[in-house]
Amino acid sequence: MTIIKSSIKTKNPIKEYRFYWLYPLLIWLSIFPISLIFMFFFNFFSFWIDPIIIVCFLPISLVIYYLGFVYFLLLFTKLILILANLIHQPKEGIFQRSSKDKDFKFFLLRRNLKSFVLKIFNYFPLPWAKILALKIFNIKIPYNTGVLDSFIDSDFIEIGNNTILGEGSIVMSSMVLGDYLFVKKVILKDSCTIGAFSVIAPGTILEEGVILGMGSYTKINQCLKKNYIYFGRPAKKWKKNEDNFILTKK
Repeated sequence: MTIIKSSIKTKNPIKEYRFYWLYPLLIWLSIFPISLIFMFFFNFFSFWIDPIIIVCFLPISLVIYYLGFVYFLLLFTKLILILANLIHQPKEGIFQRSSKDKDFKFFLLRRNLKSFVLKIFNYFPLPWAKILALKIFNIKIPYNTGVLDSFIDSDFIEIGNNTILGEGSIVMSSMVLGDYLFVKKVILKDSCTIGAFSVIAPGTILEEGVILGMGSYTKINQCLKKNYIYFGRPAKKWKKNEDNFILTKK
């Protein structure tokens, strides 16, 4: 395909800041309800409790305030995404990188919204928080997945149980190829291990028990066979993963 042979570009010709106005809107929508709740709480209890006691509980109140903000941020982002999907459903395929292409425009909209929220969840102190956000965004990912400091694309990703993504690894279901956007579902089946700083290209399928070595990357639409170790750029079959093969046989 001539599209696949085109040079890969990291930036899009359409200026993505056209969707940046949604960020302050989301922040305002998230802060407003939790602020009303706290104002009511403090005004109500100020008649019954000494203000000094209320001040003593201020650190806990800030934590609760932050949790409330994150919850409403996730809620309103989900509502906007549902509305966007009702207008134009996300789909796999090859699309023109043009402001006239609805698939590309709505792809940018969804990606900008999800990336903004996920960046906030990256700073959340609990490790399962990022997985919760990904699940809310319709990514099939169990809570026993180890995401560490990895990047996971925002659409068409399916991850199986006990899969580990190494630090700095990237799982992409979309890629800019020349003047086109390529979107294809990525499937990582049970008990896969992705090495640090490895890259999973769109359309890749990792069968059960696959290990991808550190710093490797897969080709578009590549299928990595069950219980094998792959390594290289691009990834090539190296040897049988004997330990995992024995465990799965049992």
